[in-house]
Amino acid sequence: MRRVVGVLVLCLTLVWTIWAQEVKYDGYQVWRITVRTPAELEQIQQLVRDVWMVRGSVIDVCLSPDEQATLRKAGFTGEVLIPDVGALIRQQKSDFIPQDGSLFTRYLTLDEIYAAMRQLAEQNPHLVQMFEIGRSVENRPIYALRLTREPRRARVYRDRPQVVINAMQHAREWITPPVVLYFAYRLVAEYPTNTQVREALDRLEVYVVPVVNPDGYVFTHTTNRLWRKNRRYLGIYFNRPVYGVDLNRNWSYGWGGAGSSGQPWSDTYRGSAPFSEPETYWLSRWMLSLPTLRAHVDVHSYSQLILWPWGFTTDLPPFNGVFERVGLAMQQAILGVHGQFYTAGPIATTIYIASGGMTDWVFGVRGALSFTYELRDTGQYGFLLPPDQILPNCEEVYPAFLELLRWAQQRDWRE
Repeated sequence: MRRVVGVLVLCLTLVWTIWAQEVKYDGYQVWRITVRTPAELEQIQQLVRDVWMVRGSVIDVCLSPDEQATLRKAGFTGEVLIPDVGALIRQQKSDFIPQDGSLFTRYLTLDEIYAAMRQLAEQNPHLVQMFEIGRSVENRPIYALRLTREPRRARVYRDRPQVVINAMQHAREWITPPVVLYFAYRLVAEYPTNTQVREALDRLEVYVVPVVNPDGYVFTHTTNRLWRKNRRYLGIYFNRPVYGVDLNRNWSYGWGGAGSSGQPWSDTYRGSAPFSEPETYWLSRWMLSLPTLRAHVDVHSYSQLILWPWGFTTDLPPFNGVFERVGLAMQQAILGVHGQFYTAGPIATTIYIASGGMTDWVFGVRGALSFTYELRDTGQYGFLLPPDQILPNCEEVYPAFLELLRWAQQRDWRE
């Protein structure tokens, strides 16, 4: 119990620092630890604040110098994936300079992402429409692109199946917005010459939402590069201000179960109620308004995974065979570009139980074929993926998205 209290105090101290000034990660390290028992895994999760990844018996953790000493004292050792997190963050800040004017050789700010979306829509009005879905806690807009032939002739086309691809529920997952933005740009570029793309945009409505969590994303640029949640102010705990709800634990299907936390200071805090956050509330309401929603991808990082329901239970979902066929087809599409392998399977049995996630809600409530992607890499850099990997990651995921569009054009997979 004393250790748990110690971690809580450390967490709240970091939250106070976040509130006051830019967070420094000098001396922090990322370790990969292989545990022998579930009890050891639980012990590590109690001793450290920032868990980056759990998969089977392997856990990646970002550790302060004090946490490193605590784990060693408890008898844990691990492979050091990142020897100095602060130094890597500083190094990557110098990589923000544009290279050859490309949008996909560096990480863009929120304003730059929105400007790129607006430019694509303004230059291609017969294929692209930009619109606002809703607003964030701090009143920033959440924008979407609608890609289809003649998007302005109808609010929606009821004879065209709809596909939604969104990213950036978790603020530190910087690789996710460029991958979905690249998808939109390349669809438009290839429409005149690529028969598969032309048929997709003639027969489908494709929606792209690059940034679901704009407040958190801005915060990662200004104050804390490794911030995960949104920026909801939650109150004073132990004389410290606490912020943030994990948006991907705030969806109503399976909300409140295992793999989420009721503690406001936790990185997996699920919120006070389902859809308590404007980001998930407006996104869900908009998705409920789509009459022919057929397929969906929620894009995250990292670990190189293609996941499907369920997250809240280890039970297999209805139509698991369909999920397997589509998931494995997308896996092969990715593998064929740069040779990167993405493991495919249900969320709960492939990584861990996670309740209140978007993918479960889209399938459970809307009945659409819903996937979660976890992008590059498998742990060498984790959430701090170097900018020189942006374009290759965009390129390899593009044909997987096309594969999903191909399935969406077929006769309803539920029949």
